Amino acid sequence: MITGIYAGTFDPLSKGHLDIIRRSKKFCDKLIIGIGINSAKKTMFSEAERIDQINNALDTHTDFLTGVNIKVIPFQGLLVQFAREIGATLLIRGIRSVSDFEYELTLANANKVLAKEIETVFLPTSPELAVVSSSLIKEVAKYGGDISQFTTPYVAKMVEKQFGFVKAGHE
Repeated sequence: MITGIYAGTFDPLSKGHLDIIRRSKKFCDKLIIGIGINSAKKTMFSEAERIDQINNALDTHTDFLTGVNIKVIPFQGLLVQFAREIGATLLIRGIRSVSDFEYELTLANANKVLAKEIETVFLPTSPELAVVSSSLIKEVAKYGGDISQFTTPYVAKMVEKQFGFVKAGHE
């Protein structure tokens, strides 16, 4: 049985994240969505809100629930330590660009030095989602732009509330 981890901040959850989650199911029997908690990093959403966003997406998109056991678990500290604690042997990382690849390759190499038994797999984001990031969602929302194409309706509503408004159809 292969346990994989797709870890990130998920602040907020994007359609790019969902793309990687859906495709990750092909590589493992159990998928842990690890929400990285770093007290030094300022996030828009609390740990509980980010867990809620992911669980809502999993519940809403029932295709996520078939074939693989998926759990959402927050963690602090090194990803490889968390992987060892839960018995995961596969780290799944999404790649949008060459700069993402360079950054992720450096982390994968460091993780390999720290934990030789854990492998990293890079998944390129689907081309139509390559521009989507949590930062983009927040920036577009900040100026009142339509973020519905970048995230789920539930998350869009939460982001828009953070900026003091809710767009039509997100009430």
